[in-house]
Amino acid sequence: MHNLEIAVSTLNDGIYNITFRDDYDYLVVHQITNGQDYSNLTSKLPSNVRYVASYEKGLSKSRNLALEHAKADYVWIMDDDVLIHDRANSHFNHLVETYPDHGMYVVSHHHEDVEFLPGEKYQVLNDVSAANVSSIDMIINRRLCSNLRFNEKFGLGTDFPSGEEYIFTCNLLLAGQKVLKSRTVCTYHPLISSGQDFYSTPNKLKAKLEMFKAATGGLKGHVYYLAFLIKKAKIIMKNKAWGNVFRSFL
Repeated sequence: MHNLEIAVSTLNDGIYNITFRDDYDYLVVHQITNGQDYSNLTSKLPSNVRYVASYEKGLSKSRNLALEHAKADYVWIMDDDVLIHDRANSHFNHLVETYPDHGMYVVSHHHEDVEFLPGEKYQVLNDVSAANVSSIDMIINRRLCSNLRFNEKFGLGTDFPSGEEYIFTCNLLLAGQKVLKSRTVCTYHPLISSGQDFYSTPNKLKAKLEMFKAATGGLKGHVYYLAFLIKKAKIIMKNKAWGNVFRSFL
């Protein structure tokens, strides 16, 4: 059994959403921006839960606090509305035993009770395929990633509310570490359609451009952004969002 800690980021009353299992250790980073007192709740947390309060906003800041306070060898990044499947722990140990010395393992989630996602069972990621990484699937090897942090200019609570997981993954790859993707579904997460909206404002599109630039450099970042726009052209055209595309370059 390998030492794993679930690092849950939550904001204000989101702490009431968390479902704790008794077969994991948890680290809860609770960002409090509403002035409320949660001491009555936090004093009753289970014994396998450690708690860190923060009075700053920004999801990447929360993730970084978790990495700084984590004690386990491996840290599984998590949100407060995710449910962990029974199969997850044994699959995590299988990954570490079968594919040792990876900087990060990326598992899968789904909004239905399925065991596998379509595609290759395992995939070694690069700076292109890393664009599909979701933060709640990231299991980080602290020993190999001790100096890596999330870019705090990106993620919910910033001007660019996405992309932090892609930048982190690319930085990990640039540091010479390996990232393995597994299509075994380890968690349930509600289907949130708003997550598919990358086009409704120039800033949402600009976040993609800035994400690619931060992760891969200015020239390559522009090339990747153009490739992204080509891939998403039908969606952009359907939603008459080409004006937002042009303004994203300004």
